[in-house]
Amino acid sequence: MQQRPEYMNPYSAPRPKQRVFNAGQFTKGDFWTVLAYLVFFVGGAAGLIGLIPGYMGAFSTQEQALFGINLILYVTFFILAMIQCGPQFFESFKTMRYHPWAKWLMLPGGWFLTIMANGIIAALTGQAATSENQAALESMAGTVPLPVMLVVTALFGPFVEEYLFRHLLIGKLSRKLNVWICALISTVLFASIHFIGAGIGSWLEVVPYFMLGVMMGVAYILSGKSLAYSYMLHVINNAVALLVVYLIYPLLPVGA
Repeated sequence: MQQRPEYMNPYSAPRPKQRVFNAGQFTKGDFWTVLAYLVFFVGGAAGLIGLIPGYMGAFSTQEQALFGINLILYVTFFILAMIQCGPQFFESFKTMRYHPWAKWLMLPGGWFLTIMANGIIAALTGQAATSENQAALESMAGTVPLPVMLVVTALFGPFVEEYLFRHLLIGKLSRKLNVWICALISTVLFASIHFIGAGIGSWLEVVPYFMLGVMMGVAYILSGKSLAYSYMLHVINNAVALLVVYLIYPLLPVGA
């Protein structure tokens, strides 16, 4: 019996190599979007919204008023970021064509790994690695409805941050620097930005953000610089945190 040629054997076909998505070069739109982000989020110009006559009085609580400011800013910057990188974002969903099982499993797996890492650090130090954002979520849980919080914190916010810290600081900056050096810069700045204005009470407060930045930076690079993939990881992380605060915490005994 004649043996089938090797090229006809479907089991001998090589696996497709991971595609690397092109983030492109820095544009004027990127520059103005980053500048606006620095002015409003880092420079504190967001607080000017609260000075608009009648703004604070339109809300029942201060937490709702502060959330309203975040809503305005994140919707605005979501639109700006989508204008800058929308085509690359939607194109990068094609990363799921390469090693799909590993990538789908890593979406919840990445979140679980960060939780495990934080738990190990907490066990070794005897202190919980809590974050400033977690405390803010808990304070707003009683006044801001979960669906609205999910849209802002689990959909709009992650997109803005992935555009800035992965798409720009790794995807585009790696055209000039080594990609892993860019990942380190991205992780440090991503962790640092969450403490603007609040300060750092303990180095353990930085741990959750640093671990999250490491996970998403590595995932972004290994997925072929897929903005869509790092965004999905970020969405899952924030959505799970919200669901825990809104649905699980109220069931716990007081003081637990």
